[in-house]
Amino acid sequence: MSPFRLLLHFLMRSCIIFLVLLSCFSVPFQEINAEPANLNGQLNNILKKYSLKNAHCGINVLSLKNNSPLLQYRSDDLFMIASNMKLFTTATALEYLGPNFTYITSVEADGKITDNGILEGNLIIRGSGDPNLSGRFYNGNILAVPNSWLNAIKDSGINKITGDIIADDSIFDRIYINDTWPKNQLHEWYCAPTSGLSFNDNCIDITFVPQNKVNGKVTLLLEPNTSLITIHNECIYTSVNKQHTYSLYRKPGTNDIWVKGKFWTNAPKKKEWISVHNPSLYLATLFKEMLKKSGISVQGTVRLINKNDREATLLKPIKLAKTTSTMEQSVYVTNKQSQNFYAEQILKTLGAHVRGNGSTEDGLQVIRAFMEKLGFDAGKYQIRDGSGLSKENKLSPNMVTTVLSYMHTHKHRKVFYDSLPTSGIDGGLHRRMSSQSYKNKIHAKTGYIAGTSALSGYIDTSKGDMLAFSILINNFKSLHDAKKAQDAICQFLVDSL
Repeated sequence: MSPFRLLLHFLMRSCIIFLVLLSCFSVPFQEINAEPANLNGQLNNILKKYSLKNAHCGINVLSLKNNSPLLQYRSDDLFMIASNMKLFTTATALEYLGPNFTYITSVEADGKITDNGILEGNLIIRGSGDPNLSGRFYNGNILAVPNSWLNAIKDSGINKITGDIIADDSIFDRIYINDTWPKNQLHEWYCAPTSGLSFNDNCIDITFVPQNKVNGKVTLLLEPNTSLITIHNECIYTSVNKQHTYSLYRKPGTNDIWVKGKFWTNAPKKKEWISVHNPSLYLATLFKEMLKKSGISVQGTVRLINKNDREATLLKPIKLAKTTSTMEQSVYVTNKQSQNFYAEQILKTLGAHVRGNGSTEDGLQVIRAFMEKLGFDAGKYQIRDGSGLSKENKLSPNMVTTVLSYMHTHKHRKVFYDSLPTSGIDGGLHRRMSSQSYKNKIHAKTGYIAGTSALSGYIDTSKGDMLAFSILINNFKSLHDAKKAQDAICQFLVDSL
């Protein structure tokens, strides 16, 4: 190819990228900086249908091959970043704790076990903040972990417990909910509370079962089925598809759940998730019920650990069972499935193990220390939680790509990279950029809260470069257009750089 044709080819590519960016972001003109040229030329609005008039948009793109910036558009502006906050939380966890950090949840007896199988004392479930006590890693079997404990207790010969079932959640504080989260959504699964002793993502699973019983109460299956939860079922079956609409709501400060509306008789089964109140008692209550059903009597109550209990158990307790999981597993679920509960558990884990206090604020201080290491002063941004649900998180595209660039050469790079959704394959990108040209080329964290759409991660280009990118959009009118704009930009980056 002649030098003239090479130059023409480059200019055409450069203009295309600029056209995408300008047409996506129909805001008062601001120069877009790009390397190796400043692209400020002739325009055609090739993506008018993705116009985001009056939206606040920011982009930063780095070449990781050359360690140089390629595109910058309002890259130092602060944005709400939604679930892109999880990139900061998980990167910090890998930096300070590593993928092999192990959560250990144990079942212990603090008294004597007599020859005839009587535990003269309490049974303690000692939490570690583990977010993985669910069916997620047990083929969907929610009760797999507590059943393994139950079998261990049976094997020990215990048939009676004279004391209480104590939930030891002391690894974390008991501030379960972030005060910057939307107050009218706290019953939703994505607002699940944190706890030092958690179970099933601190949610109850409620499955609607279709039956041919018009005007009859809908059949609901609860997993796990525990007396801690009270269901007020006011939902009935309907034979009319258009009437198929229902709602679930948990009264604040209680575990009373109201189910209202109509469920179509020909609809498929539908599973919903509702967060629980007072999560530390969730697993302990369920376990007492499981003990009773298996023939092991418990004379005491279910309660939270207190100071006297902690002092007493400084003596050598009898360890009956334990369950473990790793930070690698937790990081994977956090990013791949965008699990808010996991991110908040990891945040408090950072506080507990790096600063000695399992609180949200102590976890945030660890992230701030990580950010300072990367060159960002804490006064230049704002973080309020670990998941991104808070609208008070404010960070820049440049900060996001700096973290991505740092993790690209990190010793735990693979764990971080593999946790990100992959275009056309899984996570939040399984239906995005799925054509053969772009499938498996974009590895990025999605993010959405009202008024915010974010996409940040890595791109494998057609020319063999690896890019770190962040596209943050606030105050848009159409989420569909925002996501399409992000996809269009990523596709052009794959093709053009």
